[in-house]
Amino acid sequence: MSSSDILVTLKADMSDLQNSFKELNNNLTGSTNKTTGLGKVLGAFGKVAGITMIAKQVFDLGVDVVNTGKEFEESMSKVQAISGATGAEFSKLESLARDLGATTSFSAYEASEGMQYLAMAGWDTNQIMSGLPAILDLSVASGEDLARVSDICSDAMTAFGMKAEQAGEFADVLAVTSSSANTNVGMLGESFKYVAPVAGALGYSVQDVSVALGLMANAGIKGSQAGTSLRTAMNSLVSPTKQAKAVMDKYGISITNQDGSMKSLSEVMGMLRNKIGKLDSATQAQVASTIFGTEAMSGMLSIINSSQGDYDKLSKAVANADGSAKQMAETMNNNLQGSLKSMNSAWEEMKLKMYDAVQPALKATVDGITSCMQALNGLNATGLEFSTGFLALVSSTR
Repeated sequence: MSSSDILVTLKADMSDLQNSFKELNNNLTGSTNKTTGLGKVLGAFGKVAGITMIAKQVFDLGVDVVNTGKEFEESMSKVQAISGATGAEFSKLESLARDLGATTSFSAYEASEGMQYLAMAGWDTNQIMSGLPAILDLSVASGEDLARVSDICSDAMTAFGMKAEQAGEFADVLAVTSSSANTNVGMLGESFKYVAPVAGALGYSVQDVSVALGLMANAGIKGSQAGTSLRTAMNSLVSPTKQAKAVMDKYGISITNQDGSMKSLSEVMGMLRNKIGKLDSATQAQVASTIFGTEAMSGMLSIINSSQGDYDKLSKAVANADGSAKQMAETMNNNLQGSLKSMNSAWEEMKLKMYDAVQPALKATVDGITSCMQALNGLNATGLEFSTGFLALVSSTR
């Protein structure tokens, strides 16, 4: 039933209700059966109440459609303002957000929020389109908020010098690390804040850094503490104090190869485990304290003293992470809750299509009302008094 049909039917039923009240009034003052008149009133009232309920549901749906549409529209305007995308480029981003909203467990609005963080990191249209799907998978796999995951990925990838098309690789590493070690994507993101810029400058990979952070997490050192500890250790190895340099030389510890090239972080960790891991506990603590400092030594000792089985298991998992984020996302969504989220996202797309149909008319109406208000605001006192009196006269004749 269309909105116009509802209004016509409601008007007819209201008229019927009014006639029934008149008939009831005659019955109550006359000698005819009072019950008959009362029954007609109740029947007419029921018809009006029913159609009114339908009208309210239609109205509520309309409000929901408009709110959904305008919120998405406003969010995409933010994406456009931050990214600078115009014309065809902006249309691509909007279409991607709508498509992801219709086909994944995320809404189009949530997808647009993720785009905002990627745009703030300097990603252009093509980079956003390339990287966002993998970031969505990581968000589902980790159970973290999409906007938060987008922020983590864009910031850390920039620090590691990774390109947007490597978002899938980055997402896979974080997904498998969070599932293979006692940590999560949020904690890894917090660690990356502190260590990623230094690690990226040294040419260390996100894979090796994730292994180091995972081993620390298994020993209870997580988040900012792990990131700070690993950053301090890296700085100490690159620019050791005089005492630290003497200890490093004594035990054959160096972060460079014979030709002067940098060793990978994996090679550095292996060297530390081999050189320091074989020492007794007291000597280990003394050596670690001298090289890394008291704040970083606990984190580095957790790497040095982790069992070979744990070290190999995590390293192998990270090395073979390809496809992990997508696979984990599919597993996480393979349940009723995942199906409900997908259904809600598809329903949002339907509401957005409804909004597309009415938005031009609504915008024109609002703009027209605004113009009238601005014109009234520009009237002098005499004109405003005349307009107010005229509107009052029109209202009294209705």
